[in-house]
Amino acid sequence: MPIHLPKKPRAKAIHPTNVERQVTHNVARRRADTFESIDWLALWALSLGLSAVVLAALAFYGAGDPTGASMILFGTAIIIAMVLGFSTAPDDIPNDTE
Repeated sequence: MPIHLPKKPRAKAIHPTNVERQVTHNVARRRADTFESIDWLALWALSLGLSAVVLAALAFYGAGDPTGASMILFGTAIIIAMVLGFSTAPDDIPNDTE
């Protein structure tokens, strides 16, 4: 059952169109802040490390190759170190929103 509010000046603050517009704006701003605060490089490094651990476990236990398993882990550590070493710090990136 819909609620009908009067469209008088004193009721403008609680009129559904104004409330919906304000809520939509706040939600959009929160989503943008959340998207900017995610550290995508760390997430990538974690996913690459987890994949390397799974592959190394398959090589070690499945094929019985401890040297291959250690090379998988070592190679992945080198790749992550190189990417993190060449990446820019978040403070050095210019911010266009200010």
